Amino acid sequence: MITGGFINRGGDDLMIKKFFIFLLFVFLGCEEETLKENIEKHLPRITLENFTLIETSEGKKKWNLAAVSAYVYEEVINVESVKIKFYNEKENEYAWLKGNEGQLNIKNHNIIVRDSVVLITEDSTELYTDSLFWQNDLQIIITDARVKIIKKDSTVIEGNGLKTTPDLQKIEIIGDIKGISPIQFPKIK
Repeated sequence: MITGGFINRGGDDLMIKKFFIFLLFVFLGCEEETLKENIEKHLPRITLENFTLIETSEGKKKWNLAAVSAYVYEEVINVESVKIKFYNEKENEYAWLKGNEGQLNIKNHNIIVRDSVVLITEDSTELYTDSLFWQNDLQIIITDARVKIIKKDSTVIEGNGLKTTPDLQKIEIIGDIKGISPIQFPKIK
């Protein structure tokens, strides 16, 4: 006869050990799955060399993005050594943008170009900055970085932040602007 307490049958310790081993595998399996998902999220789905993407509207070229390398993820394409050509209504090139790296949003085709960014227009106006954002639906370029614009007539404009068209015909410097111009004003008497 047994009164109160537990009966140790010898096998209970083995069952407890098996249970803890089972829990250990379950937790390790979950951690492994999370690790796998995390790795997959950071690895590109496709890697491409000499990548080109052409944006069109009503059958006409708007811009052409070319890159030495492209890494396609679920929502973005990261590119290296990127060059973008912009086209007018007659499909003639009117501006060229280049940078060391960039990122294209797959859904809306907005583009960020970073690191040694240069934009040159057909009238030889040059824009230098560290990063630019191309807002595709509005067809404008925006940055909050330091910018320097050099025109063919030696006009130099510098400032922080910018909103412009790719042809640099409509430029809005956002802050801290300074410039030099070769224009000589008549003397006022």
